[in-house]
Amino acid sequence: MNPPAVVQDIERLAGRFSGVLGVWSHSLTSGEMVEWNAQDVFPAASAIKLPILYEVYRQAGEERFRLTDTRTVEAADVVPGSGVLKDLTPPVSLPVRDLAMLMIVVSDNTAANLMIDLVGIDAINRSMQALGLTATVMEYKFFHAPPSSRGARSTPADLGRLMTQIADHKVLTPGACEEMLGILRRQHYTDYVTRRIPEYDGFLEAGTEPVVTVASKSGSIRGTRNDVALVEGRDCRYVIAMMSRDCKDRRFYVDNEAAVLLADVSALIYGYFGAGRGRG
Repeated sequence: MNPPAVVQDIERLAGRFSGVLGVWSHSLTSGEMVEWNAQDVFPAASAIKLPILYEVYRQAGEERFRLTDTRTVEAADVVPGSGVLKDLTPPVSLPVRDLAMLMIVVSDNTAANLMIDLVGIDAINRSMQALGLTATVMEYKFFHAPPSSRGARSTPADLGRLMTQIADHKVLTPGACEEMLGILRRQHYTDYVTRRIPEYDGFLEAGTEPVVTVASKSGSIRGTRNDVALVEGRDCRYVIAMMSRDCKDRRFYVDNEAAVLLADVSALIYGYFGAGRGRG
């Protein structure tokens, strides 16, 4: 049987890409799947912050700590890269919930490392194993890995399945899932998913209902652009996970080759599920 036309379109885009692309997408209404290299392992970059967020809420649910407990960012905790804590004057004390928010919303690496210290790398990996997401592995905190390390890694299928279980309230509690989705909907860096979706509006006046909402976590390092998202529109509700590696365009700028590719793939999936196929 020939693959769906959308898979053929993804294959054509992938064939022109200088690196390797992986895609996993699942309509939460019809159950239909779209996959391309979905089991391939890619550098996770900041997309690994979704498993970290899950583990924070899992352990909070077991009352190992409270989300209202405070943690203090000291000068020694500060690492470079994305986020705002590196630009503030230490010490800075914030509740666990706010640090988790910063970790997702502005992909704050310093906040992420405090969350890793709180829950433990081994616990993050054990939880992913328990969920059957066996290709998802974290070895070091952000900016603590030796040069020889493979770093955090995952697959589009793993990240997509984790987001799907959160979206469908199949893990932890419905309240915890909704709180995680609320944080993920605030994420600032949605362009990989939304750039080519014409109905998406990144700013809405008070009282205006969005046509498309996105709950997502992106990730980027040189040669890699990733995103995993729950996309909800008037005619569709689906999860999409896109990962890339070995892109020859290593620049950090809006028209990076991999960034544009992911936006094109996202538009294909949105057109496919949003054309009525996602309604079941």
